Amino acid sequence: MRLRLIIIILSVFAFLSASAGGWLYYYSYREAVFEKRESDARANLNLLARQVSMHLSEHVKPVKTLSVTKEVVNALKHTNLESIYRANKLLDLFAATMDLDVAYLLDREGITLCSSNRNAADSFVGKDFSFRPYYQNALQGKGATYLALGTTSNKRGVYFSHPVIGSKRKGQIIGVAVIKASVEFLESTLMMDQEEILLFCNPIGLIFMSNVPEYRFKLMHPLTEDVLNLLVGSRQFGNGPWAWAGFKRKSNDKMIDSSGKGFLCTVLPISENYPDWHLIHLRDQKKIHKDVTQPLIQLIGSIVISVSILAGILVFILYRMASNELVRRREVEKKLKESEQRYREIYHKTPVMLHSIDTEARIIHVSDHWVEVMGYRRSEVIGEHLTRFFTEESKNFANKINLPKFFSTGFCKDIPYTYVKKSGETMDTLLSCCALRGGHGKILRSLAVSVDISDKNLVQKDLEKAKEALSKYSLDLEKQVRQRTAQLEIAQAKLKNLSKNIIASQEREKELIARELHDHLGQVLTALRIDAFWIKKYLLSIDAKAYSRADQMGALIEGTIQDVRQMAYRLRPRVLDDLGLVDALESMVLEFEKRSNVSCVFQHDEIPVFDKAIATALYRICQEAMTNALRHSNATTIIVKLNIDTKGIILIIEDDGVGFDLGNPGTVPGIGLESMTERAGLAGGKLTIYSEPGKGTQISCKVSLGDYNDKSTAC
Repeated sequence: MRLRLIIIILSVFAFLSASAGGWLYYYSYREAVFEKRESDARANLNLLARQVSMHLSEHVKPVKTLSVTKEVVNALKHTNLESIYRANKLLDLFAATMDLDVAYLLDREGITLCSSNRNAADSFVGKDFSFRPYYQNALQGKGATYLALGTTSNKRGVYFSHPVIGSKRKGQIIGVAVIKASVEFLESTLMMDQEEILLFCNPIGLIFMSNVPEYRFKLMHPLTEDVLNLLVGSRQFGNGPWAWAGFKRKSNDKMIDSSGKGFLCTVLPISENYPDWHLIHLRDQKKIHKDVTQPLIQLIGSIVISVSILAGILVFILYRMASNELVRRREVEKKLKESEQRYREIYHKTPVMLHSIDTEARIIHVSDHWVEVMGYRRSEVIGEHLTRFFTEESKNFANKINLPKFFSTGFCKDIPYTYVKKSGETMDTLLSCCALRGGHGKILRSLAVSVDISDKNLVQKDLEKAKEALSKYSLDLEKQVRQRTAQLEIAQAKLKNLSKNIIASQEREKELIARELHDHLGQVLTALRIDAFWIKKYLLSIDAKAYSRADQMGALIEGTIQDVRQMAYRLRPRVLDDLGLVDALESMVLEFEKRSNVSCVFQHDEIPVFDKAIATALYRICQEAMTNALRHSNATTIIVKLNIDTKGIILIIEDDGVGFDLGNPGTVPGIGLESMTERAGLAGGKLTIYSEPGKGTQISCKVSLGDYNDKSTAC
């Protein structure tokens, strides 16, 4: 009893001493932690304020650069489709490369002239933004930054403006360049990572940005009617209404919300570009106290409790050691019996064929599922040699190879055996086995698992038969494809010959018509012209009015003769038959240049004489390509090149026109392009077209000539 009393007194004294020391330590440590938390919070807020200020001012220099670009100045000085187009392309480039919401250009009246969102539903083009302060400041010669809600897009953003100077000498402002960047990126990257509440407010207390979405466009405190009217009139943050967020200030560094929840408050200004805009940082007081005090309480409390109960534990430790040892042994024995019982239940109830053999391969244990599948009673199986239940082939394999190997290694996996059931039915299995060893590493018995794969083998055989049938079908299908391909090749060859004959027939008809026009109709018209000249000369002194009519008739006949010659030339130029392809192309290029305001240039190598059909095909391809260039490309220069190399002759027609997009799915090849491609293919060549919007078009036709008819004479 005395010993117990002494231990209790010492325990109480130790508890009181530990409690007093723990309280003093807790109080001093808590104050230090509070000061450290406040210092860290203010440092983090200063860093965040600098990052926000930097982000809100990062596009000041880019907008200044945009305002002095040639495209922007030309769009304001010379407002036409070309200058507007180039300025729009530049604004698209700025918006895409700098990840902007929009970039746009205002004239001196504040009307949007160009914009990168011109094709969007909320396009700025034609909108009047003269009421915006960033526009008014820019007209006074100063760049400006401005935070607002877009009147057209209804999106928040930071606006950067700079005046556009028409002439450096006169310093005349002809417009304003503006870019708008989203503030949602700022919220998602800088403010959303904060655990506390962050509010970015304008000078009158309207919350423009926040990491808590429900506070956006609310007021830190109620406003008077006059201030609200000024806010509505500025159109800076929409048309309202702007509800009160419910915050009330208790002191310089403390606030409460509408529910009475207290916050520590820190306010920091942003930068000189945004005067009176400020960042407000609100931290939950209860959470801060909890974060600081809970770890300390846990630490100090555990120490005090540990010291207090240590004395009591020491009193009973010796007494409990012996009794605990006895209790532990009883529990271990009980758990061992339970474990053995669970093992037996798992062994017998598992729906898998399990068995164990001794070192002589005699069965000593089988699971319930094993005897159920095999159809035997347990008494008929125990003590029997394992191979008694195998087919003859599996028995020989086990006795000669697998059993000796297992007893030497103690392990085998996925060994194929065929069991024979009591009913005489066979069953294919995969057997895996591991050895259970004694204290000296000697094998005592095995634990084996047999998995029935009879159904799997049947499926495998059916699959092999299906693969064989599929292979035969595939070979037959390949044969049919080869036969069909050969038929298609023959049909294609016939179609190609037919196209050649049709084109050759067309050329002969054109040649015949051209000859008839030139030889017959031309001679008749010449005779008429001579007769008209004779009549005019005869009427000179007889009838002045009849003389004038005869003169007009002669001029009409002369014009008709020229038209007939041109028609005959276009149908079949005689120079192609008489002098060859080079002179024919040169004549055609000169003719095209006379009939248009386009500069046409012909360049060629020394070209030998070759097949007439190829020459005709190249001439028609060049004729169609130049006609297309004059009709559609708005080109100023067309260059025709006729070159030769070791592989054949190359015809190139290129222009500096508007071009087109070959990769656009909506671009459908015209009849002219298809005709050129077909002519090139029939001549044994290949037609290639290169074109990009704004970069002109190049058409190249390469034909293999083989052996030349005459290698010494240039055509």
